[in-house]
Formats: sequence, C-alpha cells, structure tokens
Amino acid sequence: MFEIFEGRYDAYPLARKWIDEWFLKREFTVKDSEKQRIANLISNLNFDAFRVKDSLQEKMGAQLLLLLEKISERQSNVGFAVSFFFFTWNLQRFRHYFSRKTNFSLIDYFENVGNEFGRLKKQFEFFRSKNLLSDDIYEEKVIETYGKVNEILKATGIGNNEPIGTVKLLHVFSPSYFPLLDNPIAEQLGLKEKGVSVDAELYIRWMQRLKSWLGNYKDVIEELENKHESSILKLIDEALYIMCSVNLHIRVGKLGI
Repeated sequence: MFEIFEGRYDAYPLARKWIDEWFLKREFTVKDSEKQRIANLISNLNFDAFRVKDSLQEKMGAQLLLLLEKISERQSNVGFAVSFFFFTWNLQRFRHYFSRKTNFSLIDYFENVGNEFGRLKKQFEFFRSKNLLSDDIYEEKVIETYGKVNEILKATGIGNNEPIGTVKLLHVFSPSYFPLLDNPIAEQLGLKEKGVSVDAELYIRWMQRLKSWLGNYKDVIEELENKHESSILKLIDEALYIMCSVNLHIRVGKLGI
C-alpha cells in the first residue's frame, strides 16, 4: 500500500548518506543491501499514479535498472549519489524529458549533472553546516548557488528553468538550511499566484517566512528532529505535501483501500 509514497521518500536517506560520504572522501560506497533497496523501490514504483503509461513506463523502468547497474562504477560522481532520490522526487519532470527526447539517458544525465556539481563543491560546503533557525540567510550566496544549480539542470534537461528541481537538490545537500518548496505549496501559502514560477527571490522570501515562523517553536524542534531522525525542514515539507497536494486524492485512490 505504500508503493506510491516509496518513490518520494525511500531514496532520500540513501542520498543523504552518499552525499555525506562524497564530501568526506570524494566518493561514496554502495552496499549490496542498498542496491537491493533501490531495486525494490524501482519494482514498487507505481508509474500509473504519475500518469506515466505503457511504452514510456517501460522505457523509464529499463533506464532505472541500467542506472542501478552503473552506480557502483560512478562512486566519485555525486550526480549518481542523488540520482534515485532526484528521479523519484522529480518524476513528473523526468516524464517530460523522456517524452521530449527519444534518446534521453538517465546515465548521461546524472553523469553530466554530477560533473558540474563537482565544480560547485565549495559552494555546497559553505551551506552544509548551516541551520536556517540559527544562521543568517545569506541572500547573495543563496541566489548565486540557486542560479548555478538551475542553469546546470536547465542545460542538462530540455532547456527549461528547473526551479523545483533546484530546490530539491539544494535541500538534500543542506537539509537543515534549505527548505523544500513546490508549486502547490507555494500557491496555498500565498507565496505566488498559479502560473507564476518559483525563482530565487521568491525562495528567499520563503526562507525568511519559515525562519520567522519556526522561531516560535524552538523549544520543541530539537525534540521533533531527534524523535523522527530528520530535519524540521523535511518534516514540514512532508506535512505540507499531504495538506496541499492537489493530486493527493488521485494517488490515494490508487492505494485500493
């Protein structure tokens, strides 16, 4: 019954672990048990819940299995460390990539993304030890890093801006500093109107609003983070995702309860 949600959450802890290893040793280690966990995730992905049908579903599934075969050979490339997390958290965007590019390759995509991210290592390192609650919002640095990540995804993808993908990747590299955000949540929170894109300035406003709001609950945040072994920023995203997702009723219907 959890097949729909496994794609969104199950690859996240592995991405965090592999990223940590990459920063420490310039490479990450993939255990057999972790490969099996990813294999289970792939087999349980409910593509129908994301409106991925027939031949496209087969193509995407086959590419995921090829990616799994190659990940042990690319352990110095951080693109592969984030690959399964980013695919499953950004599946709708990858549906567009596969639809628009008949020769689209997940291996090439994450190889290129990882090569470019390697050049941003110092910028990522700056934010890794930062906490949104206790540290300043370094607006210029955030805008610069946001812009560079977006440009990498834009160039590697189909030439479109990738604001939501950018936010997801910023978060997974610095989960205590960069909050998550997507379009339905931004609209429900009054951050933007429908049809308006998330950009770096809007994201700064979200960081400011969230930092201010969370300041009211400092006495319970540490307890929540320890209890759930997760940053408060991710816990908030999970709650807002459940409350704001306009497609939630469709996905719940797929559970067959």
